[in-house]
Amino acid sequence: MEQYDVVVIGAGVMGAATAYHLARRGRRVLLLEQFAIGHERGSSHGHSRIFRLAYDSVDYIRLAQAALPLWRELEQLSGSELLCLTGGLDVADRATPAIAATQTALRACGLSYELLDRTTAAKRFPQFALGKGMVGLYQPTSGFLDATSSVLALVDQARRHGAVVLDESPVLAIQPQSTGVELRTRGATYAAERLVITAGSWARPLLRQLGLDLPLTVTKEQFAFFRPHEPELFDVERCPIFIHHGNPSVYGFPMAGLPGVKVAFHGNGPVIAPESMDQSIEPEALVVLHAHLARLMPRAAGELIHAQTCRYTTTPDHEFIIDQHPEHAQILIGSPCSGHGFKFGILIGAILADLAEQGKTEHAIERFRLARFAGLTA
Repeated sequence: MEQYDVVVIGAGVMGAATAYHLARRGRRVLLLEQFAIGHERGSSHGHSRIFRLAYDSVDYIRLAQAALPLWRELEQLSGSELLCLTGGLDVADRATPAIAATQTALRACGLSYELLDRTTAAKRFPQFALGKGMVGLYQPTSGFLDATSSVLALVDQARRHGAVVLDESPVLAIQPQSTGVELRTRGATYAAERLVITAGSWARPLLRQLGLDLPLTVTKEQFAFFRPHEPELFDVERCPIFIHHGNPSVYGFPMAGLPGVKVAFHGNGPVIAPESMDQSIEPEALVVLHAHLARLMPRAAGELIHAQTCRYTTTPDHEFIIDQHPEHAQILIGSPCSGHGFKFGILIGAILADLAEQGKTEHAIERFRLARFAGLTA
């Protein structure tokens, strides 16, 4: 039986980052992934995930601020450009609570922003056509991360620091021990002092065998790239990432990776079983998405270039889960998605490494504890 200090299950951004930090700290680490590294069945793939400081919560702003230098360091280590800052524009009706709350949180953190009325926004960002009574909140430290490249860079750096990375290795059984944990895959059994579970939408069924039923809902989300009528307006040098706060909310990106504007509804997809492999596209949803884009950004709403799916794994309060198992302190859980976790991934990996090594971290994670949920036994 092979022995490690820490085994990490799941090589999406959170698991890859956890293995990266632990390996850099000299720990013997095994990272297990049930599919191929960089696969497209979960939540950590594609050309773009939003990075932003413009949150309506000081806690999240502080975490994003702490993540930023870690992403820049990874860029230097890997020799890859992972984070592109374009600025970010949050648009909504003036009375939308998130706009006021975001301004309050940004001011509390000493961060700059601009609140643009409809006329000013049209002059500053001609890509957008805000409706009557709408405003735009612009914050410059926003942009997007190349998701697949970020995960591959984290895995590569983990390997360079001695981590063992095994893909196509689903975990079949987890057995807590008095001083650690044992795991069984199809081909081997492993032992470790600590286990970190960052299995995304597969976390709930995996943890049920440990007597814990997490309140996670998995949805199949789809995003699309549309060819703009005036491509020069949507270059990364001119067009910010954007979020339209509504019901449902919509987010999108300037042209990167494909010659089109990427846009998606936020958390509006159908619920699926964790084990579902359904990645089919729903044409009706694309029609609605295109119509929404045509109203918000008419010069972006050209022909469909490409559509794809990803997953959201969401808690009831849309907060993350970062905590120890309530009965087995040697088992740690990182489920920080809820549709907005990727930007924090490299930092949450460091937090999970802290918890694995010391049982504590300097970062504010109390809001992510399991104690806020009731009735978690499987």
